[in-house]
Amino acid sequence: MRKKIRVAIAEDHELVRQGIINLLSDEESLTIVSAVSNGAELLNEVRTKTVDIILLDLEMPVMGGKEALKVITSRYPSIRVIILSMHYADDFIIDCIGAGARGFLPKNCDIEKVIDAIYAVHDQGYYFDDKMSKALLFQVMENKDVQPVFSDEPLTAREIEIVKYICEGKTNQNIADDLYLSIRTVEVHRKNISKKTNATNVVGVVIYAIKNGFYKI
Repeated sequence: MRKKIRVAIAEDHELVRQGIINLLSDEESLTIVSAVSNGAELLNEVRTKTVDIILLDLEMPVMGGKEALKVITSRYPSIRVIILSMHYADDFIIDCIGAGARGFLPKNCDIEKVIDAIYAVHDQGYYFDDKMSKALLFQVMENKDVQPVFSDEPLTAREIEIVKYICEGKTNQNIADDLYLSIRTVEVHRKNISKKTNATNVVGVVIYAIKNGFYKI
């Protein structure tokens, strides 16, 4: 049985906050350990409670989400933050990723997408949907100094196939199901991909894939 993922929520609108709590409470593998209305309250909570994932609104009173994100990234690197925001422009997403966010979701997305993002960020480090991948693509394209990255050892056809799934935000289970592989086999492939590409996280794999033409939107 999966170990419980401890989730904190920072959202200033009570109805929205309570709605997220109610919907996530039906997921057996998730437990809500904190729900607050601003960044200052959130920082007080993470000092005394063990938190795995934070769902963080950006526009809150007292202390906004972006300021809280920077503090959490600096002081509590083991905590992973997913941004929930009405602002979904490419440059805004890139700015939040640069500040330490591991995922970015629009507030009007389905709860199933929020749950998928929580599992992906917890298990793999990052969550990418098509919008986030496109934002990364534009960043790479606009950086004229960026040169293609090639590994010393080329990826196999299967590894390139799995890289494409990673870029689409698929979990190990999704990849295993689609390719009729065991999760263990997918894990081994991902380990080999990280070694060959020198990518320490999913962001590195996505940028590698974009630069080398394995993934396009």
